[in-house]
Amino acid sequence: MPCRLRGLIFDIDGVLLDSRSSNMEYYNLIRRALQLPPLTSEEEEYCQMASAEQSLAYIIPPEYREEAKSVCKGIDYRKQILPLLSVEPGLLEFLHWLKLHDVRLGIFTNRANWVEELLRYFSLESFFFPIMTAGVCPPKPSPDGLLRILQEWRLKPSETAFLGDSKVDEQAAAGAGVPFWAYRNPLLTAELHFCGFFNMITRITPLVEGR
Repeated sequence: MPCRLRGLIFDIDGVLLDSRSSNMEYYNLIRRALQLPPLTSEEEEYCQMASAEQSLAYIIPPEYREEAKSVCKGIDYRKQILPLLSVEPGLLEFLHWLKLHDVRLGIFTNRANWVEELLRYFSLESFFFPIMTAGVCPPKPSPDGLLRILQEWRLKPSETAFLGDSKVDEQAAAGAGVPFWAYRNPLLTAELHFCGFFNMITRITPLVEGR
């Protein structure tokens, strides 16, 4: 546990945003275009935590992958996918409270594309720096993104925490030596577990104030 929290790093999917339905619609659009069956529950779980490149390699048979690239280009993300996303309840209040207490905020996500667009769409772009995506560093469970954020902030791992909701988040945090906080996933091994943002301020106030 950090003795004083000076920086908090967030995953996007399942933490900042309720994105499961939008992600599944995206991948099922591709599958339908290729006349493949809908995702299984196992495939859904994998796609929710993996990068797009990893997900497509997992759910698209090799003989369809070139055609899948063309299908992806034909999907209108702004019209077909963005409207299906929503901000987690209580998030904005939590972010404003952290900023008020000079806690730095960063992002480490397995998304490679559309991250800036998503943040602008939900008016979140001013809160986070730096933003590490699968387009600029190895995807989780690699800890590289977390280590690069720590280097940018010039903070020790013990002065930060990583808030995620999947096994790859947990593994990335362990690899970087950063305390891991689990969001809405009681099956993960974490220093703290949270069921939503509304109860987080009360629980972490002593860490933010260093007492």
